[in-house]
Amino acid sequence: MPSSNASPSRGRVLAVDDSYVMRELVTLSLEAVGYSVEAVASGDAALVAAARENFDAFILDVDMPGMDGLAVGRALRRDPRTRSSMIAMHTSLDEADVRTGFDGYDAFLPKPCDARLLGECVGRMIQ
Repeated sequence: MPSSNASPSRGRVLAVDDSYVMRELVTLSLEAVGYSVEAVASGDAALVAAARENFDAFILDVDMPGMDGLAVGRALRRDPRTRSSMIAMHTSLDEADVRTGFDGYDAFLPKPCDARLLGECVGRMIQ
């Protein structure tokens, strides 16, 4: 439970990436500019988190073992609870390849992505 003197969050973000380093980079970058971030390592864990809690935005790695980010994005768009949530695809793949597999995302973040670009992207999505 946050302390009473904690500043309010700019929004709640779920970061999904099978790489521990990328999860930490995204989490630290977004927390530094005021977002509340939960990070998970798989597509399955992302859907469990999304069923348990409301998020303003999702940052999905595309290339993950098991359920990839494209499948997660499609599942989020089918679910009435998450249908209107903002989704950013975060990948080293070409955007045209991503769009072919799932075109329902709101933002594209190429990897590597610097902290400033990440924060600006999430800020535009959540406004």
